Amino acid sequence: MSDRVTITAFGKTFKVLSGHAEDLRTLEAEGAVYHEFADRDSDGEFLGTFTRYRIAFTPAEIYEYVEAHVAHQQFNAAYRETRDFTGAVLAVQDEKYRKRVASYAQYGNGRLKDGTPIDNRGCFASFLSSEMELLICGARRDRYEAVPTLGGQSNHEELALQALKSIPVTARKLATRSNSRPAFSVENEYDVQDIAEAALSAVFPSVSREEWTPKNAGSAKRIDLIVKDVGIVIECKYVRDARHAKRVADELRVDFESYHAHSECRRLFAYVHDPGRCILDPEEFMRDLSGLRKKGDSEFTVTVIVG
Repeated sequence: MSDRVTITAFGKTFKVLSGHAEDLRTLEAEGAVYHEFADRDSDGEFLGTFTRYRIAFTPAEIYEYVEAHVAHQQFNAAYRETRDFTGAVLAVQDEKYRKRVASYAQYGNGRLKDGTPIDNRGCFASFLSSEMELLICGARRDRYEAVPTLGGQSNHEELALQALKSIPVTARKLATRSNSRPAFSVENEYDVQDIAEAALSAVFPSVSREEWTPKNAGSAKRIDLIVKDVGIVIECKYVRDARHAKRVADELRVDFESYHAHSECRRLFAYVHDPGRCILDPEEFMRDLSGLRKKGDSEFTVTVIVG
C-alpha cells in the first residue's frame, strides 16, 4: 500500500502506516508520541477545534508499544497471504498478543455508536492493553502536554512575543489582498485585538478574550486577551494620531497598575499598533515602559511591542 513505509526503529525493521512510522521514530528519539484530539466542552460536545498533545511514555509502555507493532506486523504478513483471521492470529509469536487480538471487542462482537456491529480485530489497537489504548486514543488527558505550550515559562513568553511581532506584517498583507478581495483594515483597538487573538491562537489554543480584573477602588479593568494556563496577559492599543501618541504611554502606565489585582498575570505584553508611525522614538518608548512591575506582594514583568 502506498501509505505504508519501511523504517528501522529500536533495532527492528517495520513496514507500517506512515502515521505509525512517525510515532515509532519519535518514540525512539524522544520517548513520546504526538497526537491531535478533539476539543470538547463540559458536556462532551465537539467545539470544532483540535489540540495537539505530546504523550510521554514510561519505559514499560515503550516496550509494550514496540512489541505490539512487531506482533501486528506478524499478523498482517500472514493475513495478506492467507486472508484467514485464525491463521494470522496463530502467526503471532507472542501468546500474550495472540490472546489480545482474538478477544478484542468482545471477541469481535463490538458495535459502533449507532449500534452497527463491527469486528475490528486485527487493527493496531487490538494488540494493545486496555490502558495503552486509552492512553493513545485520547482518554488520559492527565498524561498529555499541549503543544506548543511546552517547556518553561520563558519558552511560553518567547512564543507569545514572536506571535505579537508578526502582527504588523500580517496587517500590511491583509490590507492589500490578492484577486481584488476586500481588505481587512486595522482601524481601531478592536481590530488590533482581533488580529492579536488570531496570531496568538496559532500558538496558544487557550487564548481567550476580555474578562474583568477584580474591582479596585470601585472600578474594574477589562483585559484584552489572556492565556490563563501560562499566566500571560496581552493589552492592545491603537495609536489614532500624533496627539494620541503623546498620551498612550500614560494610558499604559494606568493600565499596568490595574493588573496587580489579577492574580493570574505573571507576564504582561502590551502590543501598540502605530500604523501612522506617530510614536517618534519607538525604541525609547518600549524601553521606558518595559520591565518589572511590583506592588506589595504582586509583581509581573511588562514587555511593550510597537508595531
